[in-house]
Amino acid sequence: IANLKQGQDFVATVKVSNLKNAAINNVALTQIFPSGWEIVNTRFTDFGAATSNEARYTDIRDDRVNFYFDLSKHGNSNSTKTFSVMLNAAYLGNYYLPGIQAEAMYDNDFLVRTKGQWINVIK
Repeated sequence: IANLKQGQDFVATVKVSNLKNAAINNVALTQIFPSGWEIVNTRFTDFGAATSNEARYTDIRDDRVNFYFDLSKHGNSNSTKTFSVMLNAAYLGNYYLPGIQAEAMYDNDFLVRTKGQWINVIK
């Protein structure tokens, strides 16, 4: 996604896995998006089937989406969950895409972040 065309729709997908032999409850996944992108809330559009999420609760804001969920212990069918967000590269320019963060809200032993990157939206 280093170069996107203005007006281009695309889907950001994140997979979160539990590699421990214990369940992790109350996990919060935060995806913050650049100001030049718009989040397409597929719950209210014809794109409803374009994204599917395995969250207990989803909080969609202007610049971010927060997913809240539990993960079963490693090896179970619910030890990996997939989350997708439909986006639109609405405005031209260079933007910084922050890294993604997942953390167990009440257990400081579980926290992961990815590295951010610069994105160029072109005509």
